[in-house]
Amino acid sequence: MDSIPLLCLPYAGGSAQVYKKWSRQLDPSIQLIPIELAGRGSRMSEPLYEDIHEAVKDILHLIRDYTQNQYALFGHSMGCLIAYELIHSIHAAGWTLPSVVFMSGYGAPHSSHVNREIYQLPDKAFIEEVLSLGGTSAELFEHKELRDVFMPILRADFKLVGTYKPEIKRPLPLHLIVMNGSEDSSLYGTSEDWQSQTTETCKIVNFEGGHFFIHEREQQVVALLNDTLLRTLAAKEIIHS
Repeated sequence: MDSIPLLCLPYAGGSAQVYKKWSRQLDPSIQLIPIELAGRGSRMSEPLYEDIHEAVKDILHLIRDYTQNQYALFGHSMGCLIAYELIHSIHAAGWTLPSVVFMSGYGAPHSSHVNREIYQLPDKAFIEEVLSLGGTSAELFEHKELRDVFMPILRADFKLVGTYKPEIKRPLPLHLIVMNGSEDSSLYGTSEDWQSQTTETCKIVNFEGGHFFIHEREQQVVALLNDTLLRTLAAKEIIHS
């Protein structure tokens, strides 16, 4: 059986390495490719993005080689928003669209209400907002050294989301898997709103848990990735047999 790269975009404040632990559970035919954003992880020395379009332009260069063949794209929260803009840039460039796109923890951009002021809040209020989403350890803010490193990244990421202005885009021929936590109070709109963004299929999957259900329900999430991508690979083999 062929293999398929799974390109994963991180959420606000996160490094792409948060997905590394999935490697132990993913089928060997699925190649996990964490996409590291500027200003964190192995790219810590690079300047943070000013807006989402700058992020997308940078990521396009990182993934160009993967778009030559079959691949899949996963984005959670901020990563989901970046993935949305990214697929439209991929399409505009005339490159091959991903076989499957996993949109996780974010409403369809055209119907989502975003609190655009969070990144401008004073430190205390900003930290409270971040912690209310879960997924971030309070210890990161208790130690000055960690806080000094982490806060600029978080503020830049929340600015990226807060200053984003969605434009009405034509639906693309995509196979979407929309994933949300049943107790995620940060979501606006409905999961069904994503259906208008594709001329192909849109499957909606709800997991128990909050905004970071991808960690709370890791086994179930990875099982869905395995099942979906193995079916995608099998379908390709049938077509080419």
